[in-house]
Amino acid sequence: MTRWRIADGIAWVAAEPRRVALIDTRDPLAQPMLVPSPFAELWEALADGPRSESDLLEVATGLVQDEGEALRDEFIRSIGGVGLIERAA
Repeated sequence: MTRWRIADGIAWVAAEPRRVALIDTRDPLAQPMLVPSPFAELWEALADGPRSESDLLEVATGLVQDEGEALRDEFIRSIGGVGLIERAA
């Protein structure tokens, strides 16, 4: 089962209401990003350590019920696609 974690070098802070601000410190030209809800809640689920795709699905389903799988998959595709999260060893 695939597990995901926040990539090394990503600095972030949770903000209200339900937003996460982050920056990729590995890139000297990186611009700060604001991650809004519902992705912010999925991001925060990774804050305590690596999470399985089923763990992320549980969080996503709690946010959007019938569309939890689509939300989880889009989060992994878009946030993982730019290297902000990565597969955990």
